[in-house]
Amino acid sequence: MNRKFYFSFLAFALTLLATVAFVIGNNNGTRAASANAALAALPASDFVISIDVQRGLNETLPGFLAANPALLAKMNAELEKFEKETGINPRAFESIAIGGRLAPGKPHDSRTIVIARGSFNSDTLLENAFAAVKAKGKEFQKEEQVYEGKRIILISPTRNMKVEVETGDKTTAATLSAEPRRDKMAIAVLDSNMLAIGELEGVRAAVDASLGRNRVDDELVRLATQTPTAVVGFSGKIPQSFAEKASSKSSIEKYFSSIRQFYGSFGVSGTDAETLVAVRTQTAEQAGEIGQALNTLKTLGGFGFTRSGGDSAKNNSIADVLKGLSITTQGNEVQINVRIPQASLAPLMRTIR
Repeated sequence: MNRKFYFSFLAFALTLLATVAFVIGNNNGTRAASANAALAALPASDFVISIDVQRGLNETLPGFLAANPALLAKMNAELEKFEKETGINPRAFESIAIGGRLAPGKPHDSRTIVIARGSFNSDTLLENAFAAVKAKGKEFQKEEQVYEGKRIILISPTRNMKVEVETGDKTTAATLSAEPRRDKMAIAVLDSNMLAIGELEGVRAAVDASLGRNRVDDELVRLATQTPTAVVGFSGKIPQSFAEKASSKSSIEKYFSSIRQFYGSFGVSGTDAETLVAVRTQTAEQAGEIGQALNTLKTLGGFGFTRSGGDSAKNNSIADVLKGLSITTQGNEVQINVRIPQASLAPLMRTIR
């Protein structure tokens, strides 16, 4: 897919992903329901990610980024710029769910779908977006089709083959003219305040899921939302085909091939950032080996930062992060918990431009 064109319609997603990793808020019941609704709308997936947009954008972001006001101002400016250019208010989005299928060795068969839910009217939002794009003189091709009673809009950039040939890109132009277009973005209105965005196959799968067919695994939804105060939650399962490709010669590949499932979250408790990453292996012995290896790396890393020179404030902050790192093993599950005081994050936040 043409990434530049894709992000002209989904630029808000980049801003959200850049900011939600640092923020959190309250009103957990309503927001959890919103996040669950978006996740539950996903089709069958190997991994899912849930993002609480409202919590990320409208609550404690100013306080958490107080150490870097320039970054906070830059993020707010990007949101305002996006709204002016597209006619879409990114703060109208309540939750975003991302689901994906993995296809090792066949990247073109991999699929990612985005479900966006918010306090907007889906049809009106799309009309405003298309009108804003046209007003800026951007050219695109738009097609429509109906699948299971749902309207699907296909969008692709307008490509001028003559210009590409004249500018010397003859090979690319010839290839594109001979092959089917793979740069079309599909959008479907699932209901009055929920959109499905992705490639056509994924959007059709989302429509099927909205009709109760081949929906996302309830276990993945449960794992991704088991921390109700999280800004970001995720979960996934490793396809057997990935494990089969791993080699036993490398310790890292051996550890990876033993993982069958993973989940985690990011949130804030008070002024502390909290991150959880958990992996489940095939056997308890494998989990024990992974836990031991991670604890060894933690010890070595802490020793290195406490004795290294350079920016002492930054090194001390990283050392504090390692101190707040807890790695535990229970049965066939390894849990990695990180608790980082805001004071320790401040020197690191100041380095972000």
